[in-house]
Amino acid sequence: MKALIAQTQTELTLFLRDKTVVFFSLLFPVLTVAFFGYLNRGSQVPVVGAAQAGGNAVSYASFVIAGGIGMVVSSAALQNLSTALARQRDVGILKRLGGTPLRAQQLIGAKVLAAGAVILAQSLIMVGVNVGLFKAQVPGNPLWGIVVLAAGVLTFSVLGIALAGLCRNADAASSAGMAIALPMQFLCGTLIPLQSLPPLLRRIAYALPLTYFVQALRGAMLTGGGPLAYARDWAILLGCLVVGALVAVRTFRWE
Repeated sequence: MKALIAQTQTELTLFLRDKTVVFFSLLFPVLTVAFFGYLNRGSQVPVVGAAQAGGNAVSYASFVIAGGIGMVVSSAALQNLSTALARQRDVGILKRLGGTPLRAQQLIGAKVLAAGAVILAQSLIMVGVNVGLFKAQVPGNPLWGIVVLAAGVLTFSVLGIALAGLCRNADAASSAGMAIALPMQFLCGTLIPLQSLPPLLRRIAYALPLTYFVQALRGAMLTGGGPLAYARDWAILLGCLVVGALVAVRTFRWE
């Protein structure tokens, strides 16, 4: 446990030292969501199950919070985490760590915990900005929201680690992460309701795991819906976690 905590602190310190990464990780998604929130201020968005939130629709500011958090999770895991892990392998840092008592599961656990801490901070900022600037409401179940967020962080972090293992080097991991994450960040019901997308884009969105995380999180935040209310979303999200974990274990290497 001490090794896990110490390595988590190290991962967070390394993250905070890179001001560019901090800016794009913490502020860019928030600024994007704030920009779209400003453009759509006063707009109403129909949401399945929104009657529990006080009507057949919610404000765009309330709708977009879950999407902004989804953007944060996918970016942190599939771009930042995968690239950082592959780069540490390229320059020999993982090889040196492999010669210490630190085990692979402790290293991976520390990276997931560090990513989770960063994502939690981003999520709180996201909620604060939308509530403070655009009077967004989050009338759902906070407990289920936290559970969905934890499941999403774990799932996408594991997918990021698997991606790093599949890529030969950091450049390939960075390119692959961007190619996967960027479409998800704009197609998966994050900023635009899925029903507003053209049929082709909607079919693509339903093939991407972020769609199901955002739907489950939005349900928890707006209607209080738990796993039973969003069973399909939970099943697909957990299925991605299992597949990602199997790939991550088989492909992880110290050098």
